[in-house]
Amino acid sequence: MKVLAVFLFSLLIFILTCTKNVHDLILYQQVYFQWNDQPDVSKFFVFTDYPFHSSTYVFQKMGHGMFFFLFSFLLSRVTYSYKVVLALGVSYALVTEIAQLFFTRTGCLLDVFYDSIGVLSYCSLILMTKLPYFRQVGSKRTIFRKHL
Repeated sequence: MKVLAVFLFSLLIFILTCTKNVHDLILYQQVYFQWNDQPDVSKFFVFTDYPFHSSTYVFQKMGHGMFFFLFSFLLSRVTYSYKVVLALGVSYALVTEIAQLFFTRTGCLLDVFYDSIGVLSYCSLILMTKLPYFRQVGSKRTIFRKHL
């Protein structure tokens, strides 16, 4: 069941990432993919064409981090290792951004960074709970698994 949850959530991320129009997906439940067999890979490395001051942009990028935080949580229920969660989470972030280039979307390295913030946030939380300061003395139950 845990593996199925990871699979379904990764599928959701892929659909949200590669559908032609996320707005139409959210408002009208229309999933539409358009394949581009010759993507402009140079756009993947552009960092200047983004409205960093726009609240919509910031909100959207916070969503990137939140989705990958949840993805990391689900992965941790399957792998039990924050190192594996970190590797798989960042790798999937990279794969989904590269895939966008082939689905007429704007895949970029900057979005890999935003996705990775969610993964790193989750892994940092796990590591902090392993420190004695953050654990409750004598408690047999913890929020996170012991062997992470």
